[in-house]
Amino acid sequence: MKSLIASALVLASLSAFSAGDKGRTLGDETSAMRSRIESSIRKMLSSEKLRSGVTGTVTHVEREFFFLQAEDAALKIFSHGKMALHPTDLVVVDVKPSIEGGYVVFDAESIKKIGSGTLPQPRNASAKDLVFVALSRKDRARDVNWRRVEVRGRAIGLTESGFAIDVNELPVTVVTDDVPSFLSDSDTTRPIVKVTGVAELILDQSAIIGRSPWVMGVKLYMSNESDVAIEPDIVYLANKHDKRLQIAVISAFVVLGALVLFFAGYGIRQARRRLRSQVLMTERKRMADDLHDTIEQHIVGAGMLLQLERTKEANDVLLRAKREMRDIVWGLKNDDMMRLSPSDMIREYVKDENRKGMYRIDCRLLGLPEHLDATKMRDLSLVLREAVGNAVKHGRAKKIAIVCDPTESGGWRLRVSNDGKLFDPASAPGVDEGHFGIEGMKSRARRLGAELSICADGNRTVLTLEAKR
Repeated sequence: MKSLIASALVLASLSAFSAGDKGRTLGDETSAMRSRIESSIRKMLSSEKLRSGVTGTVTHVEREFFFLQAEDAALKIFSHGKMALHPTDLVVVDVKPSIEGGYVVFDAESIKKIGSGTLPQPRNASAKDLVFVALSRKDRARDVNWRRVEVRGRAIGLTESGFAIDVNELPVTVVTDDVPSFLSDSDTTRPIVKVTGVAELILDQSAIIGRSPWVMGVKLYMSNESDVAIEPDIVYLANKHDKRLQIAVISAFVVLGALVLFFAGYGIRQARRRLRSQVLMTERKRMADDLHDTIEQHIVGAGMLLQLERTKEANDVLLRAKREMRDIVWGLKNDDMMRLSPSDMIREYVKDENRKGMYRIDCRLLGLPEHLDATKMRDLSLVLREAVGNAVKHGRAKKIAIVCDPTESGGWRLRVSNDGKLFDPASAPGVDEGHFGIEGMKSRARRLGAELSICADGNRTVLTLEAKR
């Protein structure tokens, strides 16, 4: 494996987002950008080089996938349980790249064990390394994604999949079935630990669109309990073991109290910077969700219209995308939409979608409230857009029905059904695989005070949004 296949494909995709000619309209730029992406990915996927055998050492194994590393390359390969693998296995894998939700993934067509090797030496990774996305070949030396790394941080609590640590104010989720015993107690003082595992960076969509070097989250896959060890920490040891040491620590804190007061001003400034960073990250997450739920759906629709050579309708869709892009960037609300009732807002949306002529949406709306505040109106609109967009893009639906009825408890129940390919939520990729659409809809539903569910009803897929009184 002479080069990292995953990086090659991701870099090819990223290069398609390079800046275009200045002065072009958003419609021109989005159309050209889509063409460049599709052309680059098709070219890469047709390359025989990408289909050749890949040799490397297995560094970590999960139920559906495993990580492979050799020399300067690392891969995440979906095996779907084809063969029982273990860390240190030396294997040859024939991989087939494909596209899922805008991401390049690799499926193992065949796996052959050729022996047993040794695990690659872990790379010492700082918080800066763990949030960096390599965007060019010259930055490859800093790329830690899918590689064995060693990180150091303070344990901050248990999670459903393992535990979490704080690496210089960066939360890192450690995925493991073997939580160390010294982390399973209820003590409030947590130790500083050194963890060895395979790092996986969860990309923010804005990292791809805007070429930003930041990620949404960091996972560290740990194979066994021996991969984590306590680092010497006087505060933790004093709290857990020696009373005399505890008294010494308290005395030291008293002596250093004056220094703490002296640096209080500095601490306040740091706290303000962290608060500002949290606000910026929250706003960035909101913009990423809105881009996924609105702009992406418009671009997909415009691309389908262009394939049918319906340029006028495609231009109208891209103009709507331009207006919504402005609203997302500035955090604005569509004043015209906010003056409508929820029922009228949905009817206007259905009217716009039916103008495309590629599918038919019918609606019957009873029981919706007469008024919702601006935030809930936007959440309701974006849940509806995502539901319709998924039905068309993934299910190839031609007929969609939006029906709302009042419930006995005084609330309302809105159902979006389609005649496309049936959707199975149990087998659908989720956040761990880099797909955030369903999780985003559930978050918006919670803000609406509603519950969201997806199921098959006969030969139709039905999304239900039920709000209590």
